[in-house]
Amino acid sequence: MLKTISGHTSTRGICRYLTKKNRALASDYLNIDNPDLEHPESAFDWAAVMDGTRHSFGNDVPWRGRRVRTYKHYVVSPDPKDRIELPALRELAVAWAAEHFGDFEMAIVYHDDNEHGIPHAHLIVNNTNLETGRRLQDPDPKALAASLQRMAEERGLSALKSPEPSGVAARAERRSPRARPSTYRSEYVRRAEKELQDRGEYSWTADIRARVRIARSVSRSEPEFRNLLGTLGVTVSDNSPRTPRRDWIYALADHPTWRVSGERLGLSYGRERLESLLRSGGMGRIPEEGESAVVDVARRAVEVGNLEELSLLSKAVALIETARVSSLADLDVLAARNASLDARDIAVVASYARAMKILPEQRPALQPRKPASARNAHRGGAASERDSRGAIADERATRGDAPPAFNRQQDRREDKGR
Repeated sequence: MLKTISGHTSTRGICRYLTKKNRALASDYLNIDNPDLEHPESAFDWAAVMDGTRHSFGNDVPWRGRRVRTYKHYVVSPDPKDRIELPALRELAVAWAAEHFGDFEMAIVYHDDNEHGIPHAHLIVNNTNLETGRRLQDPDPKALAASLQRMAEERGLSALKSPEPSGVAARAERRSPRARPSTYRSEYVRRAEKELQDRGEYSWTADIRARVRIARSVSRSEPEFRNLLGTLGVTVSDNSPRTPRRDWIYALADHPTWRVSGERLGLSYGRERLESLLRSGGMGRIPEEGESAVVDVARRAVEVGNLEELSLLSKAVALIETARVSSLADLDVLAARNASLDARDIAVVASYARAMKILPEQRPALQPRKPASARNAHRGGAASERDSRGAIADERATRGDAPPAFNRQQDRREDKGR
């Protein structure tokens, strides 16, 4: 089960609650570095780190008269019948956290202080996006829960199924189906597309996916996204108003009948996810110089019909997104640490990114962002939406993020002979 709680105070209180009486089994961290790596069992004040981040970004003050939400608290409780061990729970919690909150500071604390001693995880998500500086928009709890159930099933664990409606609810459901996405996966490749790719044959769905992924990675607003897709030979239109769920329809301009909805490619290609992303200033993984290089290469590849280069460019931006790297040195380290066959693909993509100058050689120094109050005071208290996007764009050109590494604390409890 997934339980969701909103926090409106400093994270010190929840930190004390989760760690008091030495009851924490272990802890994992996302985008927070534990400075005492030589003594991981020692107490680590992650609450101070979160509070400091919120303050530096000006996200610890009320917004438009509303009480500020400082953090989200998620409790992941596996089915007791699974009798899950702590390592398996940690792997599940870390994977789920990285999929949904990869740009946020997060502390994950594990307990087994319930009636049957079943391990469960407490996930504390700070309210500030480290990439954009914006506050956490409350994710759809149903989508988060569905994602957790899917990941549990993939690991052989029990998953809760929503009860089928009956009676009046069932009749209402038939008259007006619920607006659910066709998939909850961020990237969803169907079997037909994968079979064509495995045989080295052309897939128009994969072609559209590659072009949309490239445009998504470098666009900072919806008009820019649509214009770039048009340059890359992809049209964007709204789906039918009679459809329960709003989405965009992508099609190749020279083959209008080759069309696919965004969420059929994966949730991260759909209108709902992309509108939110583009409103906040875009993905911001690639610096300005790299964005220009990506656009130039993509346009040239489309003009001459070089689909191989278009596919390689798409793989490069996909790797930058998923691995959250900000320099070529990060890509080299990623390839060196990967002992699987994927290391060869990573090395190829890294070589291509270096040749195309998509990323800088070294990660730029991180520049602290001024609090919102200071920025507004400097502008006379009238910061427009355009100015806000400009500030984000200027900052993105001078900052970089290390790939999120989970710093694990060892079991803090005394050995009880288990």
